[in-house]
Amino acid sequence: MKFKYWLVAGLLASNTAFSLDIYPQVSATIIKIKSIGEPVSKGDVVVQFDNRQAKLKLQHLQTLQQIKQQAFDDAQLELKQTQELYERMVASHRDLDKAQMQFNENKRELDAHNITIKIQEIELEKYTIISPITGTIEAVPNMRNATNHFSAKPLLTIQ
Repeated sequence: MKFKYWLVAGLLASNTAFSLDIYPQVSATIIKIKSIGEPVSKGDVVVQFDNRQAKLKLQHLQTLQQIKQQAFDDAQLELKQTQELYERMVASHRDLDKAQMQFNENKRELDAHNITIKIQEIELEKYTIISPITGTIEAVPNMRNATNHFSAKPLLTIQ
């Protein structure tokens, strides 16, 4: 009995036109947008926003990551050397504790910064809208104003 209902639902869905409104996640200048009537396949880029500032921010974070990585490597080396000196009874337990605390601090900073880089990489992806379905572009914004201001209205419609 349940199989009949699923079959009927499948037949109804296959005869229905499917329309999808695309909403932007960022406010930026539109660099590229598909035209009305243009066919798109699932995975095609339908809108590309100006992402130069987001790319520069990612490059900045990656440069800072190199600095934080060097500080971490230095703290790791310092800890290793202090442990060796402590084992030979040249360094005090306090020196070893200080080296361990510095190492832990640099590790936390590096880990937090790596997460910040991942967040920025996700933000950068928002500047490209990829079609989630195959269809035809039905509506696009007026291109006289080629800047998208993040709003509750759809940017384009795919049917």
